[in-house]
Amino acid sequence: MAVSSRKLQYADRVAIQQADQAIRKDVFRALVEIITNSNDSYLRLEQSGWSVSGEIYIDVWRKHKNSVVRIWDNAEGMNDSRMDKVVGTYGEATSGIKEDKNVRGMWGRGLKDSIFGLGYGYVRSFRGGNFYSCSLLVKNGVPTFSLDEPTRALVPMRQEYGILEGNGTVIEIIISRDDVKVPQFDNFRNYLQRHFELRPIMSNPRRKIILREMGANNSVKQEHVLSYKAPKGENVLNERVKISGFPASVKLDLYRSAIQLSTRGEEGDYADGGLLVISKGMVLSLTMLKYENDPVAAYFYGSMQCDYLHDLLKNDEPVLTATRDGINWSHPFAKALKLAIEAKLEPLIEKERKHALREEQTKLDKQLRQKINRALHELNHIASAELSNRKDGDERIFLPDNGMAFSPERAYVQTGRMLSLALRADLKKNIQPNAVVSITSNSDEVIVLTPQVTLKPNKADPTIGEATVRVEGRQVGGEGLITAMLGKIHAQAMVQVHSKKEVLVEPPTRSKSALFNDIRFDDRMDPRQRVYFDRVNSSIVIATNAPSVKMYLDENNRLDTSVQGQVLLAELVAEAVCREIAREGVEKGKFLVLEGSEADAIQNHFIRLQNRYSHLIHEHIVTMN
Repeated sequence: MAVSSRKLQYADRVAIQQADQAIRKDVFRALVEIITNSNDSYLRLEQSGWSVSGEIYIDVWRKHKNSVVRIWDNAEGMNDSRMDKVVGTYGEATSGIKEDKNVRGMWGRGLKDSIFGLGYGYVRSFRGGNFYSCSLLVKNGVPTFSLDEPTRALVPMRQEYGILEGNGTVIEIIISRDDVKVPQFDNFRNYLQRHFELRPIMSNPRRKIILREMGANNSVKQEHVLSYKAPKGENVLNERVKISGFPASVKLDLYRSAIQLSTRGEEGDYADGGLLVISKGMVLSLTMLKYENDPVAAYFYGSMQCDYLHDLLKNDEPVLTATRDGINWSHPFAKALKLAIEAKLEPLIEKERKHALREEQTKLDKQLRQKINRALHELNHIASAELSNRKDGDERIFLPDNGMAFSPERAYVQTGRMLSLALRADLKKNIQPNAVVSITSNSDEVIVLTPQVTLKPNKADPTIGEATVRVEGRQVGGEGLITAMLGKIHAQAMVQVHSKKEVLVEPPTRSKSALFNDIRFDDRMDPRQRVYFDRVNSSIVIATNAPSVKMYLDENNRLDTSVQGQVLLAELVAEAVCREIAREGVEKGKFLVLEGSEADAIQNHFIRLQNRYSHLIHEHIVTMN
């Protein structure tokens, strides 16, 4: 029963109408505020020396109308007086930033905005053996705060809200507004863990963020632990930069990814590229400054940490936009910060631009492209002769000699997304229908969501068993080898994690069964490995910065213009091709091999293939006159 009820009070500098501006009918923007509030509560406990569970639950009841989202933690909890101040007052700084605590909350209005921006809600808390509750409702168009009388925290009440012991807080939002879209569960999962403001929380080993899809009678339909890993990359700049005219400096950490990252223009708050602006642990913005829409800059990511921003916020300086879109770049300090960091970025991005131009010129070189295409035709002819009984144009389902294979055998998956692979097996080869196959990954960056699958007869061809294997990409730039095992029979697929939504596009002039799709040159590849086969892209990659390769480059960094360079190129291509065919033949059961001696068999077949085919590869790459 409510013991007090009043019009929600708020400071003059903030109007309740800003809830729409701040949240913009976006469930994720609201959840960012509430999850960071829970994280702040854990931080305050940790800074006071307490040991915490660090668990934050997000429970979602998705309905046609009035969907419910409940966020709860085992942190500080609130009594009625604290609840009155934190929930019942608008615009007061209540998170601890004024007391120099390293927390994110800045205005004391995130909770209210989040609830009113989506509909209405309730705040419930367990603290010191008591249960406290209040509501934020809109009555006749007026935002209203109601505080209930405290009661004892009895076991049934704790069971209802999941906080079985100790302190904790439950925020429940009823999404009653018709113009607010509630995402599908998989989208909930993908976008929430990739939101730039939540990345330090999602990657903090002291936090465990659990997203659950709830059903009738509070049953859990599915749940996932959310996490985020920064893309794989090379640290290209690590420097403390002084800001001219201010008693401040910025710690700039810049990384370069080997693959292009999504930008803010493409994915907004969920982009993998760009710099996180951080102050005392608070993520304030994601930006690439003047390079925001420059495709060349899309390889870079990192952070710029500046604690002076924290001091400005404490003093209520307008260094952030009122609608929480990030840094207010018109502020004098923000202007100076921008200029200082752009000056550090410019040389690296211009170097990247020159590389991109060289790469484009190489692609457009007709003579080199014709030579590579002729060589690829010969390489795929060799691979087909050694590995395949399939004829081009035959669309029936073919399986390797060992009887089981993935389709596709190489694929991209976008970070945070799921990918489905078809697993097929020959039921004529001692494989029973409904056989259970174990699925594993050799990488934490590509995880298996279906550790066991059952082979069901294909409707069109009952002699073929099929199952769907689902995997998830966890880190941009990572890759994993997915292995299916059924007794001694196995199949493998290579999955690479990308930042953008992409599909493998094979040149239309080449057969779908082509093992080799390109030969390319990369001056940024690890020079300790002169050549490698990129299994996902089916490309032979030459590291032109490797010392024994670099010495044969001409003044334009070309390897194909001298006889010596062409000979080396032919040797490197032969090495990559023969090793990949040997590996493929052994793993697919095409080449005979004694159990337990697969590595020796690959090496033996590699030498055999070199002796048999190297001269043919040289004939297609080396021009003697």
